[in-house]
Order: sequence, then C-alpha cells, then structure tokens
Amino acid sequence: MTRLASFALLSACCVLTVRAADLSVVGAGGSGKESLSLADLRASGEAGQLFALTLKADLERSGWFTIGSGRYETIRAAGAAQGGGDALRTQVEVTWPKGRFAWTESTRTRDEARWQAHRLSDEIVRRVLGKTGMAATRIAMIGKHDGSDIYLCDADGAGMVRLTQDRVNCLSPYWHPNGSHLFYTTFLRGYPCIYRVPATGGTRMPLAQFAGLNTGGAVSPDGTWLALILSLPGNPELYLLNLNTRRLTRLTQSPRAAEASPCWSPDGQSIAYVSDASGSPQVYVMQADNKQPRRLTIRGSENVAPSWGPDGRIVCCTRQNGYQIALLDPATGRSEVISSGPDHEDPSWAPDGRHIVCSRSGGRGRASIVVLDTQGDPPVTLFAREGHWVSPEWSARLVK
Repeated sequence: MTRLASFALLSACCVLTVRAADLSVVGAGGSGKESLSLADLRASGEAGQLFALTLKADLERSGWFTIGSGRYETIRAAGAAQGGGDALRTQVEVTWPKGRFAWTESTRTRDEARWQAHRLSDEIVRRVLGKTGMAATRIAMIGKHDGSDIYLCDADGAGMVRLTQDRVNCLSPYWHPNGSHLFYTTFLRGYPCIYRVPATGGTRMPLAQFAGLNTGGAVSPDGTWLALILSLPGNPELYLLNLNTRRLTRLTQSPRAAEASPCWSPDGQSIAYVSDASGSPQVYVMQADNKQPRRLTIRGSENVAPSWGPDGRIVCCTRQNGYQIALLDPATGRSEVISSGPDHEDPSWAPDGRHIVCSRSGGRGRASIVVLDTQGDPPVTLFAREGHWVSPEWSARLVK
C-alpha cells in the first residue's frame, strides 16, 4: 500500500575481475562534475576488488564525478586495497589541489568491505567538495510478495534483507534520525497501528494502537516527537506523541476533513502534511507550536506524500499527467515536476539533498524503486528484483 493509497484509506553481488588500470572515476568538465582518478588504487583479492568496484560505483552514483581516461584528473585516490578471502585492509591517500587526507581501515567480511567503500565515497564527497554523501545509507521499503513486509537495502540496492515477517498489510516506514529503529503502520491487529522495530531486526513494539486509525509515525529530528494521524475524534487528525512521556498533543481541528502523511522540517520546527480540507488532497505546512496551517500546493488536482529535504525543499507526489514527483519551495510555493512517464509515487529525500528515491509503476500491479537526480542525471533503477516494491524511505547517513 503506497502513501497515496494510505490517504484513500484515511478518507474512507557477484565479484568481477578487473585490472587496477580500469579503476578510474574521472571528469571531463561540464555538468558540474569533478575529475577523480582511482587508477593508482591497487586492488588485490576478491575483497579488494569488491571494495574498488563499490567505491567506483558510489562515486559515479553521487552525481559529482564522471568516467574518463585516468590521465588528467585533478583529484586522485592512490594506495592499496588488499584482500585475503573476505578480509580486507585498505591504505588510501586522496589528494586534490587544495588538500589531502589518508584512509586506513581493516574489515573482516564482504559486507564490511562494501560498507567501507560506501563510507570512503562519502568522505571524498565531504572533504573534496564540502557536500554530504549518500552512499553510507540504507533505504527501507515495502515489498508485497507473500504478504506485505518491510525490506532494507544499501543506497546502491545491494545488501537486501527482510526486516519484518508480518505478512500483513503495512505502510509508511520512517527511520529514526539515528538509524536505530524504523516506525511503520501495520494491520497486525486487524486495524492500522504504529509499531517500532530495531533496524537490525528483533522484537517490534506497539507505540500507537488507539481505537480507530493510527498511521503516520514520522519522528522529529531530535527523536522526541512522533507526528501521527489518529481518528480519536471520529475523523483523521494530526497529533504529536511525546516518545518519552507518551503525552498526546492534537494539532489540527478539521471535523470535515482528513489528514495524512506528516513529515518534519530539517530544523524540527514545522510539519508538512496532507489534508483534503479544500476538497482534494493537498500539502499543508504548520509550525508545530502555533497550529496554524498554510496550504502549500496549488498545481495538480492532488498532492500527497510530502518529504522535507535537508536543504529546505519539499518533494511530493502530484497528479499531473498521471502521478509524478514535484519539487516545492515552501517559502514561495513554486513547484517543478521532475519525473515523467509511468506513475511515480512515495518520494523520499536522500541526505545529500540532491537525490530522491520513489516507486515507479511497471504495469500489471507491479512497481519498482528508482532514484531520481534533481540536477539532471538520468533516473536509476535501484535493483532488478521482480516484485511489487513501494513506499521507499531513505535513512540519514549511518555509521557502522
């Protein structure tokens, strides 16, 4: 069930052998991309080659680098990635015209080798460009196979695991800001309730199981408040639940409307959400302390599933030539559609403020997960697994 569908509910690795000379990520100028070479990174053993290939792919996927000959780059990563079995030791020095840094680390498993490459990619993006990376993150989503459950994968689509084994309808996974837990809505009790589950798996805990509807489950940036939708007064309204005291605060008073899909601003001061108070689902914004809603979306007959990005922009699903993804400026209300073709739904920002993950219809009741680049690089399908995949949610950067 997508977040668009949830509003309707509320209203009623293989290892490759490569030569060290092949390992280069370079830029030829243009498109705002920088030049970087890995030609002097020596990769040995399966773990070393896996590390080098993962690093190369991460740097390309970041959108800031392109591939070239490996001869004229201004940024270089040189050193060794020495693998023995699944173990790996790396000693890499990254240099560029304005500085340098050294990277040394050891890992013991294939997954750790990949994760080390993810973290080094993000460190290169941070040190060289002063930007936030997205490689050392995970994406949660709902897979509908034998029932409906939450799955997790790395930002490149690898490392897929099945987090829950409920096999009942669920929707709207949200990450805790520190990546320790996920919050989601499940029909385990026969009606929608909000649960929390550790991101590493384990015992889930009910957080909201009031009579009626319990959905939303968006955690504030400081981890204190849960923005959620409850139908305690008879129709769905926006509430805050203090996760420490369990005290409820009601934010909306709309007896003839339904609310859905809350999300927080990066500073934790405001909440964007969906309401049909105007007669159709639209995105509204409210400061959490004054309870005064302001309609944000004007274009499109429907606008749902908002996600507030780290740079202050909001992305949502808009009904314009089907369902597409739109970028919104909450200060001016200006919007721009950034997808086309089949229906795109359930957008979620990457922590780099550049990329967006969403679901894309594949027909016959199937959907895949794709990553959109707001700066113009082509969309990328996250993984090639068959199935029906919806409601992706991108984590903040994680430390392992």
